[in-house]
Amino acid sequence: MLKLAWMICMVSSVLSKIDGAVLKISFPKDNWTTSLRGGSSFGQKDVNDSKHDQREQLFEAYNMLHSLAQGFQKPFDYPAIVVVGHQSSGKSALIEALIGFQFNQVGGGTKTRRPIQLNMSYNKDCERPRCFLVLENGSEEERSLNEIQDYIESENKRLERDSSKSFDSKEIIIKIEYKNSPNMILIDTPGLIQAPDGKYLNMHQKAIYKASKEAEELVLEKMRKVEHTILCVEDTMDWKHASTRNIVIKADPLLERTVIVSTKFDTKLPQFGSTEDIEEFVESPILGKMFESILGGPFFTSVPSGRVGSNGNSAFSSNDAFLEAINQLEVEDIVQLESKVQPTKILDTSHIGISSLRQFLEQRVEECYRKNVTKIVPILQKELIKAENKLLKTERELTALSLDHLKASAEEFREKFVRALESLIHGSIQAPSELYGETLEM
Repeated sequence: MLKLAWMICMVSSVLSKIDGAVLKISFPKDNWTTSLRGGSSFGQKDVNDSKHDQREQLFEAYNMLHSLAQGFQKPFDYPAIVVVGHQSSGKSALIEALIGFQFNQVGGGTKTRRPIQLNMSYNKDCERPRCFLVLENGSEEERSLNEIQDYIESENKRLERDSSKSFDSKEIIIKIEYKNSPNMILIDTPGLIQAPDGKYLNMHQKAIYKASKEAEELVLEKMRKVEHTILCVEDTMDWKHASTRNIVIKADPLLERTVIVSTKFDTKLPQFGSTEDIEEFVESPILGKMFESILGGPFFTSVPSGRVGSNGNSAFSSNDAFLEAINQLEVEDIVQLESKVQPTKILDTSHIGISSLRQFLEQRVEECYRKNVTKIVPILQKELIKAENKLLKTERELTALSLDHLKASAEEFREKFVRALESLIHGSIQAPSELYGETLEM
C-alpha cells in the first residue's frame, strides 16, 4: 500500500514538473543539420539534457505505473509504433535510421518472419547500443548485435522449414539502450508480399499467394490494437495508388492512427518530369481529400545505401558516420527539391527527412503516454483508498491482539466461567433468562 501511494505521488510530481501538454522533442530538426554547418552532430552535444531528464522521469514513472497496474489486474498497454510496408519498400532501412544505428538485414525478400519489438531507451552514456533479448520465460539476456542478428536469422530459417506456416505472430522482444535512440517502442512487422493474380496459379505461385495472405493477416492483427500508431511505408510516386495503404485501411479505415511516409525520396526526385508533378506529390492534396482525419504525413525520407563496418567494403566506419550521412542526405534532398520547383513557389519542407518524421513520432508517443497516465492514475487512486481501508481494518485487528486487550478479554471470560460454574454447582429450578428470556409470572 505504501508502495502504491509513493508511486502515485511520484508520478504526480513528475507530471507537475513538466510544463505543457507535450514535452518538446529532444531531437529538434536543427540538431540534425547543424553538423553540416560546423556544429555538433545529431544525438550528441546539441541534445538538451534537461529535457532528456524530464523525458526519462516520465517514462520511468509510466513503467512503474504499468507494472503496478498489472499487479492490481488493471492492465493497459504501452503505446507503440507499428511499422508496415511491402517487401523492398525501404522499411528496414527506415527503422535503422529512426533507431540511430544499423541493426537488421536490409534487402529484398523476406527478412522478418516474426515481428520484432524494439523497446528503445535513450542513454547518453551508451556509446554503443546495449541490447537485451527477452527470452521465452520472460528473463533478459544481454546479447551483442551479432548475436541478436544470428537469433533472428535462426528464427527465419526455422519458419522457412515449417510446412504449416511461414510466419509467427509472437514478437521477438529486444530492449535497447543507446545515446542516439529515442524513448520509443517500434514493432517491425514482416514485409507484405504482393500476391500473384490470376485463377490458374502454379505450385510456386500458390505458395506465394498463401504466404502473402498469412503475412497480411499477421500485420492486420498488430495494426488493429487501438493503442498502436501505424507507420505506413510507401514506395510510390502516385498517391492515388498505394499498395500498403490499401492494407492499412482494413485496420484503420480513416487513417486516424496512421502516419504515411514515402521512402527513397532522393531517387524519386530526378524521375519527375515537371515541377507540377513534384509539387503535387510533395503537397499531396489528394490524401487530404481522401482521408480528412489522417494522423500525419506524408513524410519524405531518404536513407543512404551501404553498411557500417570496419572492412574495405563498408560504406560507414561507425553508426555516427551513418547518422552524419543521413543528415547530409536530408539537406541535399531539400536543396534538390527547391531547385526543381518554380522560384516563386514556397514549399513546406517540414515533412522532409528522417528528423521531421522522428520528431512527429516522439511527440505522438508522448501524447499517448500522457493520455494513459491520466486514465490509470485515478484507477490506482481508488485502489489506494481500498488498500488504506484494508490497512485500517488490519490495524484494528492487530490492536485487538495486543497484550493488554488479551488480558482484559481473558479476565472477562474467566469471570463468566466462574459464575457459570458456581450456578451449575448450586443448581437452580429457574431457567436461565439469558437463554430463555423472562416471564411475567410473579
